[in-house]
Amino acid sequence: MQKADTISILCVDDEPLFLDAFSQRLGREDEFSIVSVSSAKEALRRIESTHFDVIVADYSMPEMDGLTLLREIRRRGYKTPFVMMTAKRLASIAIDSVNAGADYYFQKGVNPAEGFVKLVDFIRNTVSQRSTESVVPEQNRYYQSIVENVHDIICRVDPEGMFRFANEAGLSFFGLSPADMPVSNFFSFIPENEQKGVLLGLQKLSAAQPDVLIEHHMAGPDGKSALLQLKYHGLFTGSVVTEYQISGRSTEGLVRIGRPEPVTEGAQVPVTPPAPASEKVQWSGLVENIQSVDTPVFAVDRNGIIIAWNRGLEELTGIPHSAMIGKGDGAYAVPFYGKAVPMLIDHIIRPSKTSGAGVKKVGDAYIGDMEHVIIKGKPLLLWGKGSPVFDANGTLIAAIEAVTIGEPPQGGPEKEEYIGGISSLSLKISGEGLGGAIAGAIGSSSGGYGVYVTNKRLIVIRDPALDVETGQGVQFRTFMVEELFGSTVDIRQKSIEDLEKLKIFEAEKYQITKIDLKKPVLLSGHLHITVGNGGSFRIYVDHKKTYGHIEQLMQSFLPEKLKIE
Repeated sequence: MQKADTISILCVDDEPLFLDAFSQRLGREDEFSIVSVSSAKEALRRIESTHFDVIVADYSMPEMDGLTLLREIRRRGYKTPFVMMTAKRLASIAIDSVNAGADYYFQKGVNPAEGFVKLVDFIRNTVSQRSTESVVPEQNRYYQSIVENVHDIICRVDPEGMFRFANEAGLSFFGLSPADMPVSNFFSFIPENEQKGVLLGLQKLSAAQPDVLIEHHMAGPDGKSALLQLKYHGLFTGSVVTEYQISGRSTEGLVRIGRPEPVTEGAQVPVTPPAPASEKVQWSGLVENIQSVDTPVFAVDRNGIIIAWNRGLEELTGIPHSAMIGKGDGAYAVPFYGKAVPMLIDHIIRPSKTSGAGVKKVGDAYIGDMEHVIIKGKPLLLWGKGSPVFDANGTLIAAIEAVTIGEPPQGGPEKEEYIGGISSLSLKISGEGLGGAIAGAIGSSSGGYGVYVTNKRLIVIRDPALDVETGQGVQFRTFMVEELFGSTVDIRQKSIEDLEKLKIFEAEKYQITKIDLKKPVLLSGHLHITVGNGGSFRIYVDHKKTYGHIEQLMQSFLPEKLKIE
């Protein structure tokens, strides 16, 4: 018989040697009880008959992979903490896992000793936290019976008014079924002439004073209006409201002893209800990987609260992540613009008609126009690339933005100045003749080229840092860069001297007569440069996100000669 404090763990992997070694390693922890299975289908059978505190599963398995297993577990209603394991260093796996409801991401073969320590700490902390927060089944049933049998309306809504819960009395009053709740808005049942007063009352709530009692009308399913007295209780994360709990009843037959403080017209009416806060997500490996990327990257939750500020940004701005984590109200823009102004990431978390100006969507990524900024007193050029993160229900919970910095032209028309560029394994050139052109269009393993522009010319290089044939591996295989750009890339600024040493093609800006750009669909896309003497050069683009960066680069270099197919 297991001790009461034993943590039961189900391990799933189709590789017997790894499964055995991994299970034995976890089993060394005194309070861990391990059950090992070799397939996702067997895992589902075990889950149906046995309670597990944690599930650890490999991503790559035959018949049903770890991601499909995770989605099926969540579909069946199990909220068991889930750890996704993989030996593949692909950012898409981590993002898909988080979006499907995974709680932790474990990379096989990378610092195994350190990785195990972090995994063990995660399991202990998560199980302990959930045990503390959970309610025993009997208490839960008793509590539910009280809530469901009371005749008062009890409901919870998000800051925009969308229902998250309603008891039987609430569902009956509004004429809703449980299936209607996710698409129904509480505020829409308030007459338009009273909505303003209610919203003003809610604006006065704070973490210190989270309650207000408001008497107003609500429309029932028959369209008739009833006067209700409702208590609004704000649930806050820091200074940001995450939900409203609303309870009350009709005032018919009510004996009033005192009245709530009247709502005044002193405050400004919000255009929309407060922005929603992010769900309580266990970011684990996601934030950890962002922190380790050299490229400047930060992330915010859907309220705009900073959840990651990596070492690349620390070096660029001189501001440590400890001074940025937890800040909101556009604080991430201050190091670049000197004040809180909208950035690309704002368009991802709060899109509007104006915030989309200059923003291009390529697949799931967003790319912004080049902007002039001042960082640590130095004028620079900034490009932003962003990506949303969704939960298992497809709800936006966060956004990530990487920034690329370049030097603005400062030396007048005679001096050559670097503008920007990218090297990638998805950029390739073909060999001679028709056969080489076909190979380039289909794609091959001979990628690792770069396209760079200055104020005077375009330069194509062979980037030795991305030479897969050297046997040294790829130097820039980092988590968020892969996710934002779609493949291994080098987006660091290069000196013109380095470009000269590595170049395999160049074209003076004044000589270029046409730039043809084709987006990759079934076959590779391409960038085709034509110069005045009839010469030309073509570089193939295998990935849509890399293509988006190339398109942005050409728009900043020679937009009048650019033709996009």
